[in-house]
Amino acid sequence: MDDFYDYQRQIQETVEQMQGLITRLCTLEAGYLKQEEALFVISEFANDWEYWQDTDGRYLYVSPSCNQVTGYTPGDFYNDRNLLQQIILRDDWREWRNHSHIMRKDGVVEPLEFQIRTKEGEKRWIHHICQKVTAQDGRDLGIRGSNRDITQLKKLQEELTHMAGHDHLTGLPNRSLFLEHLSQSIKRANRENSRFIVAFIDLDGFKEINDTYGHKAGDNVLIKLAGTLSGLLRKNDIIARFGGDEFVACFEVHGEHDSATIKKRIEELIPSLISCPSYDIIIRYSLGLSLYPQDGTTIDDLLKVADQAMYAQKQCNKRSTKAGTELKG
Repeated sequence: MDDFYDYQRQIQETVEQMQGLITRLCTLEAGYLKQEEALFVISEFANDWEYWQDTDGRYLYVSPSCNQVTGYTPGDFYNDRNLLQQIILRDDWREWRNHSHIMRKDGVVEPLEFQIRTKEGEKRWIHHICQKVTAQDGRDLGIRGSNRDITQLKKLQEELTHMAGHDHLTGLPNRSLFLEHLSQSIKRANRENSRFIVAFIDLDGFKEINDTYGHKAGDNVLIKLAGTLSGLLRKNDIIARFGGDEFVACFEVHGEHDSATIKKRIEELIPSLISCPSYDIIIRYSLGLSLYPQDGTTIDDLLKVADQAMYAQKQCNKRSTKAGTELKG
């Protein structure tokens, strides 16, 4: 009888142990399912285009977001391990090839930005980060990468860069961008033994235009004049709004005799009247030129000579206007 109770007790203990194991397995299963769900949400619903390639370059995982970024499906990448390289624009291919997932000594792979052409033919900017992955035993498991569509960010950066270097009213380059261009022109002229002209153009009596017709009319004059002056531009030339009613330009020339040609082109191009919806505004201006290197070899010298020449013409224009008024009277 004692043997029977011992046997019964052993069975009961075994059942309790098995129940404990079953409970533990259920807990582990629930935990694994929760982890699996978390990994599914993180990978399958990621905004960035995530992927994992083995050591042979074969895709082991590609997130569905690749379709939003590239127009291609994960299956397209699984079927063609070279698809990413094929859609990178030619101009950026060299950078991608040199990048080649090479790690620094600290194990970091430098991020890379490049452009791709989507399946629909659209160009998009991609910010790429990646790292090599290894198993717990040290085995090389390939490359884990992430590609983010930064096209809108790039467009915003370009807009901000343009705004920083251009006049908001006329759209012409502003003073800072012109001075940077002039600095580069001096370096290029020294290197190539070439010449260029700096031209100052200042409207005469612009305050009277604002006072008579209003600031909106004055703005209209500046906008139309900026568009007219832009017609002078050739490769490596620049025209900028220097401030107020003052414009400044830089023209590449072959020699000193070209100063007269540039002056004539400006005089022929700038109209004597600018038409507005309800009136015509008479345009008068003063022009001053300086030639590199005859009139100076620095930015300050070239601007000073052109400004002095412009001021001298302005004074001459005032005397002519005054003399004409007195004669008329």
